[in-house]
Amino acid sequence: MKRKVLIILVSLCFALTSINLKPMKIVAEGSDDPYQFCNPQSEYYDKNRCTAYMTEQYENIRDIQNQINNARDNLEEAQKLATEYAQKADALNGEIEELTVKIDELVVKIDELVKSIEENEALVDELNTRVMGRMEESQKTMHFNEYLDFLLGAQGFDDLLRRIYGIKAIVEKEKNDRETLIDVINQLEKDKAELDESKAQLDKDREDVLKKQAEYIITQQYYQEIQEQTERDIENYQNALEDAKSSYADILDIADVSGIPSSEGFYSPVPGASISAGVWYYPASFGGGVHLGVDYAVGLGHSIYAPANGVIIVSADGCGTGYLGNSCGAGNGGVAYGGNQIYMITSVGGNVYALTFSHLLLGSPRAKGLVMAGEEIGKVGSSGNSTGPHCHIEMYYLGKGEMEDIENDYLYRKYSSSFNCGWGYSALNRLCENGVGAPCRLNPALYLGS
Repeated sequence: MKRKVLIILVSLCFALTSINLKPMKIVAEGSDDPYQFCNPQSEYYDKNRCTAYMTEQYENIRDIQNQINNARDNLEEAQKLATEYAQKADALNGEIEELTVKIDELVVKIDELVKSIEENEALVDELNTRVMGRMEESQKTMHFNEYLDFLLGAQGFDDLLRRIYGIKAIVEKEKNDRETLIDVINQLEKDKAELDESKAQLDKDREDVLKKQAEYIITQQYYQEIQEQTERDIENYQNALEDAKSSYADILDIADVSGIPSSEGFYSPVPGASISAGVWYYPASFGGGVHLGVDYAVGLGHSIYAPANGVIIVSADGCGTGYLGNSCGAGNGGVAYGGNQIYMITSVGGNVYALTFSHLLLGSPRAKGLVMAGEEIGKVGSSGNSTGPHCHIEMYYLGKGEMEDIENDYLYRKYSSSFNCGWGYSALNRLCENGVGAPCRLNPALYLGS
């Protein structure tokens, strides 16, 4: 196990040069060779030097892990924003269609008004032609025109008056008809001007919406490009880690766990999950009963990360999909009903803790050995006594100590599968919150998030 730690650190420089992390100098042999000064069996073994060396390399590992975590956050945000702007762009289609329909309706009305104006202008032209024709005819005979003949043909004074008034009425009617037509034309042109103005406003509104939609689409494409680039970055980071880890095996066995610093705080082991059942009892809807951990519910196959630097001491695998009452777990190195499991011991802030992770996906539990905060240790499953995908986490306080204390003391203590805190109702007598000393049970939600 110790040998594996140093391989991770020694090989990291080759995989991370493209990420601008601190380079690591490797020499082939002698007292400057990490194989020598980190090997307790070597004449060049120097614990202080190895600790300083591994601390420096740990910073490299933490940097790349932080970059991966940040990239995951950026990816999630980019995906969210790309979807948001795509939805905004789609939402404008209805508004654009509505404006287009209104514009088309106005175009039809404007065309009808233009046609009506032309028809009325034709009537005015016809009336003007008729009046002008009559005037031209009257000019040919001057005083003996048709109107004079018409008047001279009167049979008496009364008849003459009637004929004079008749001519006047005809002239007045033609005048009124012409004025009426002109009024109609003026009103139609006024109506057309108003429709033209309305159409111009609708055209502008539609153009504004189209511009806004184009901006949304461009923004969506921008975030899609960020998403694609971030996915490539994550792949590159993961490949860098995998390439480094592939050459770790030869050195991890001689590594000194005490060379890895304690964590300052806890990472969220199942980010994005929701709590479906907390401590210390199941909710009534689940039938009640003692529940000694927290169930983090999330989709099948969701990654589970190490909440801190530490050592995996149990890795139990081999259980398929479980069901209510399924006891799988004990035969694979874990506890009955727990399915596939991971047990780890860690040091955070000068305190030593143990954590157990149950119901993992078949084939996903990480092997025993050193693990660093933020590294994947398994995937969410539904193995053992489980009715749906979740990760059941239990947490224990073991006492004071740093990583070197874990290596020199805690790893060699004889703990039961419950870290000497019991099971069932008797376990409720070992709750840290009641003032019980180490070892005692903690509420994971208070440390790992809810």
